[in-house]
Amino acid sequence: MKVLKKNKSHKLRIFNFWQGNNKDRFALFGIIAGIWLLIKALEELLPNKYLDKLPSDVSLTLLGMMIMLMIFHAIFIFVAQYHRRRNPRELSGTYKPSIDIFISAHNEETVIASTLDRLMQLNYADLQIYIINDRSQDKTQEIIDTKAKNSNGKIIAINRPQDAFPGKAAALNDALKVSAGEVILVLDADAVIEEGFIDNIVAYLDDPLVAAVQAQKVISNPEANLLARQQLHEYAMDTYLQMGRDSIRGSVELRGNGQLIKREALEDVGGWNEETITDDLDLSTCLHVNGWDIRFSPENQVYEEAVTTLDGFIKQRRRWAEGSMRRYLNYFLQLLKPGNLTLNQIFDTLFFLGEFSIPLWLSLDVIYEVIRFANGRETYLTSLMYLSICLTIIIGVSMFNGLRIYKEQKVFEALGNTLVGITYILLSWNVVIMMTYRKILFSRSVGTWARSPKLG
Repeated sequence: MKVLKKNKSHKLRIFNFWQGNNKDRFALFGIIAGIWLLIKALEELLPNKYLDKLPSDVSLTLLGMMIMLMIFHAIFIFVAQYHRRRNPRELSGTYKPSIDIFISAHNEETVIASTLDRLMQLNYADLQIYIINDRSQDKTQEIIDTKAKNSNGKIIAINRPQDAFPGKAAALNDALKVSAGEVILVLDADAVIEEGFIDNIVAYLDDPLVAAVQAQKVISNPEANLLARQQLHEYAMDTYLQMGRDSIRGSVELRGNGQLIKREALEDVGGWNEETITDDLDLSTCLHVNGWDIRFSPENQVYEEAVTTLDGFIKQRRRWAEGSMRRYLNYFLQLLKPGNLTLNQIFDTLFFLGEFSIPLWLSLDVIYEVIRFANGRETYLTSLMYLSICLTIIIGVSMFNGLRIYKEQKVFEALGNTLVGITYILLSWNVVIMMTYRKILFSRSVGTWARSPKLG
């Protein structure tokens, strides 16, 4: 086995020349300033006869063009998914590599025992379970040591010292150094998978160009409260979008829990990036820019707990958003470099970049239009309203299709849940995104990896 060095850098893995948040701050500010300068240049350079023909000002026109591309993308993935469901791809059942399961556990005493008991029941032929106690301060270490002792060697416990480099990525890299499996299955401490999960999903990796495959994530406790129920609907929408990305061979993303990755691919990119706060998203983009493909498997499910408190939910989503934005900033030049991504992957990535750019863009345009209105100048509030409606429809169609197809809800049930879900998405995501912009642009520090609370 090739031994990985701590924080090894690959040729396309970004090295942080600046400490703290400076690099990402300047990169994000540069992108925002560049877009603003482009808008101003078009306003100054385009003749008035062309400007007068625009449906609104230059900023809203460019925003409208972006939303039109998103509508085209939504139609594209809908048609591609329909075709894939009618003509499913044949998977080989002969690929049976050795599998190592990695679980990073940080203060998981409420769930880790039952998770390990379930995994011990799996019948996959060549399977090893690595449970990493990541600096826990509860009874996690005692529990996993006991489970490992009574497992006849099937469970291997790795105890990281309290002064070890923090974060899930570092814990996974520690396990990677001492394991030998051809494929790594990463699970959360509360993950639940069914018998046959590994046998079925590993077939996606038979393709030599495929580095990883992500299972469908499903909320296990939707009855807990309204917030947990909305996360169930959100995950259904995510499944629909992931399935769409896979159907067009776009930029499928890993989701941390229920991801299988070839050791060969991990070693090619230098393992997990320990500087990121979202190891799964960073690894997804790193694999793509290095020529690897990622697949999505909707028929194989991994269950996990929803966050049931508003404070925990905001912290979790803010970390996800910050980690996702920072990985795009880190790999920005590699994403634009010809030959690193296919045309479908580029188009797909541009669509999902809209998740982060449009909330800020719309907010700034609203403020600008209100100022124009207050000064008695012509406004384009109607155009702004139409663009907002189009964006809402894109979100609603994705959630409705996700609930209909992957939760098998009836039309009116799915429609009702979609209407509530749209409100949930728009409120939570806009708040989280604006908090993330503030963090990157004005904070001196980078966010840190944090465990999502689990009740067991």
